[in-house]
Amino acid sequence: MDNLDFIAAPGAAPAGTATLPRVLHIDADADAALLLATLLLPEARLTHAPTLAAASVALGLGAYQLIVLDPDLPDGDGAALLEPLLAGAEPPAVLRYSARAGDGALHKPATSARQLAQAMARLLAGGAAPAS
Repeated sequence: MDNLDFIAAPGAAPAGTATLPRVLHIDADADAALLLATLLLPEARLTHAPTLAAASVALGLGAYQLIVLDPDLPDGDGAALLEPLLAGAEPPAVLRYSARAGDGALHKPATSARQLAQAMARLLAGGAAPAS
C-alpha cells in the first residue's frame, strides 16, 4: 500500500505514484477507509483524513482530482470544506458517501462496493456525479 497516505504522517509521493490521480477520502469511518483503499489502490494515490482538521491539513498539501466526503466528522461538518474547494480555478470532483440519507450522497448502507467503485471511476474520468 505504498500509495496510501495517512494525514498523521504525510510525506513525499512514493516512487512511481506521481502520475496517479490523487484522491482525498474525508471520513471518520475506518471501515469505509479500508473499503476505499481496497477499491482504489494501486490505481490512485489515496489520502485518508478522519477529521475536519486532518482534511484541512491534507488540502494544504496539494491538489486532488477527487474528494470522497462523509460530512459527519467528529470535529465538525465536512461539508464546510466544499464551498472554498469548489470556488477554485480547478475544483476537484466531489463524491458524497455518507450514512446520512439525502443531500445527493451515495448512502453507505445501500451502496455496493461495485457502485462506489463505478462512481469514483466515472468522476476520475471527468464524468458527472451519480444520482443518489
